[in-house]
Amino acid sequence: MRRSASELIPFLRSVPLLAGSGDPAITALARASRIWRVPKGQVLFQQMDPAEAVYVVRSGCIAILLGSPDGRELVINEMRAGDCFGELGLLTGQPRSTGAVAREASEVVAIPRDEFLAELEAEPKLMRRVLETTARRLRVSSERESALAFLEAPARLARILLQLDRQASTQGLIAIAQEELAQRAGLARQTVAKTLGHWRRAGWLLTGRGRIMLLNRAALRRQAEELE
Repeated sequence: MRRSASELIPFLRSVPLLAGSGDPAITALARASRIWRVPKGQVLFQQMDPAEAVYVVRSGCIAILLGSPDGRELVINEMRAGDCFGELGLLTGQPRSTGAVAREASEVVAIPRDEFLAELEAEPKLMRRVLETTARRLRVSSERESALAFLEAPARLARILLQLDRQASTQGLIAIAQEELAQRAGLARQTVAKTLGHWRRAGWLLTGRGRIMLLNRAALRRQAEELE
C-alpha cells in the first residue's frame, strides 16, 4: 500500500537505526518505501527467500523464525514498533537465513534493497549503525545457540519463562500458547507440555488456555541454572 512520503518521513526519523540520518536520506527512503499490512499469522518472508527489502515495524509484532531439519521452528527474535530487520540478507546478497511471520496484526514499512544500499553508501553513520545492530544480534544469537546446544530441555524452558516474566506487563502472568513456547525454546510441544505439567504438580506455576502464571520463581531460576 502506497503512502505519501510526507507521512512516512516523521516515522522513519523516529526509527533508532535511522537516527541521525540526513533529511535527504530520510526523504529518499520514504519515497521508495511501501507500507504493508500483515494479518496475524501471515508469513512476511520465508527462509531461503531472496532478500529484496529491509523492513521496519510500524505497529504490531513480527516473529523471526529459524527452521530446523526436523521441521520445527525456533523463534529467535520478536520485532516491534521501530525495530528494523532483514538487513543482513541485503548486506550479504544471500537468501534469507530466517523467516518472518506476524504474531499479531501488523504494519511494516518495506524499504527496497537498492534504495537502502544506496543510502548506506552515502551515509557512513548509517552504515556503522547497521553494522553495530547486526553484530549485536549475532552475539545474542550465538549466546542462544550455546544455550540450546548445552542446556537440557527444562533449563531452556525455565530460562524462556523467566525472560517472558520480566517482559510481561502483568508480572507473573504470561500470555503464550504452548506451541509458541516450544518454538521459543526449540523443543517439541509434547516436551513442553510434559515439563509444564511436572512443574504445575510441584506448585511452581499454574497453566490455563494460553496463560501461564509463575508461582515459584526461585525454583525456576535454579532450574534455569541446572542446579536441580
